[in-house]
Amino acid sequence: VHSPVPGIVHRYADRVLFLVSDYCASYCRYCTRSRRVGRRHSDAKTLEERWSAGVAYIESNPQIRDILVSGGDPLILDDDRLDNLLTRLREIPHVEIIRVGTKAPLVLPQRITPSLLKILGKHQPLWMSLHCTHPDELTAEVEQALSMLADAGIPLQSQTVLLAGINDRAGTLKTLFQGLLRLRVRPYYLFQCDPVAGSEHFRVPVKEGLKI
Repeated sequence: VHSPVPGIVHRYADRVLFLVSDYCASYCRYCTRSRRVGRRHSDAKTLEERWSAGVAYIESNPQIRDILVSGGDPLILDDDRLDNLLTRLREIPHVEIIRVGTKAPLVLPQRITPSLLKILGKHQPLWMSLHCTHPDELTAEVEQALSMLADAGIPLQSQTVLLAGINDRAGTLKTLFQGLLRLRVRPYYLFQCDPVAGSEHFRVPVKEGLKI
C-alpha cells in the first residue's frame, strides 16, 4: 500500500525510501529486506526502468523534499551509475535532502575513494546513514574510511539493530556509541530487530531493550 511504483516506499508525506539496488557488500541475516536482496539477478535494463519510474514519481509529487537512497546498498553501484542517479535526483527542484543508507564503509571500507568523495560532494546537502552493530567493526580501515567521509564534509549518522548475544549490553552499546562519536559519526537509531523469518533468536524483548 505504501509502494506506488517499484522501488519507492512512500509512507511519510515529505519523504520517500528509494530502493536503487538489490545487492549489498554484506548480507545481514536479520535484514528487514532480506527476502528481497541478493536472490535474483537485476540486469541494467530492469534497474534503469525502476530508477526511471522512481524519479518520475518523485518529480510528480512536489511535497517530497527528502529521499533516503537505499537498497540493497547504493554504494555497490559503480561511480558513474551512482553519479548519474544522484544527478537525476538533485535536478528535481523540490528535493532538498538526499540521504544514502549504506553499510559499505563498515564492511567494504576500500569503497571509499577520492573519486567517490568527489561525486558525493557534488550533490550536497547529502547525508550518509551508516549501519554499525558492534564496536569490533571499528577497525583501522573503517576509521580511515569514515575520516575520509567526514573530512569531505559528509554528515555521518549511524543506525544500530539491537541483537541478542551481540550487542544487548549497555556496556557494549556505550563502547560502540562513544567510538562512533570519536570518529565523527552521530549515533542516530537503535532499532528493535524486525520480525524477519529466521531471525527470532536475535530479537531482544522490547521490555529488555527499554531497560538497556
